[in-house]
Amino acid sequence: GDGPDRAALERQRDDLDLGARVRFLGALQRDGVLRIFRAADAVLLSSRWENFPHAIVEALAVGTPVIASAVGGVPEVVRDGENGLLVPAGDPEALAAAIRRLFEDDELRARLAAAAAPSVESYSAERLLGQIEAELAKAARVKTS
Repeated sequence: GDGPDRAALERQRDDLDLGARVRFLGALQRDGVLRIFRAADAVLLSSRWENFPHAIVEALAVGTPVIASAVGGVPEVVRDGENGLLVPAGDPEALAAAIRRLFEDDELRARLAAAAAPSVESYSAERLLGQIEAELAKAARVKTS
């Protein structure tokens, strides 16, 4: 996306001579984000804090494994070794090792990718809205009784 740090990050990219290896795409519509997730070999989330990371759910839903910090609600969605890899927050060595592990092990990468979409089926709008509707109906019956 965009934000107050973008210009400084772009300068850092240029100072490190990363050129085309690092691109800033700016704000994208949801379908553009999903297209990028689908094309990626993995999605990386190295946050020090997260509540419920929608980006991870979206990446997994299109079949892309995730490497993420084991913080907040992340371990509820990313199950280490099943649909992605988890690392301790603030540990760049562990993060680098997880990235190397994923890209050096074709079988692991294929297994995580195959498990990605099924692992988040329970978060589909249809399923969640059905559960909410059932709970509301149950609450309405209790209140009128």
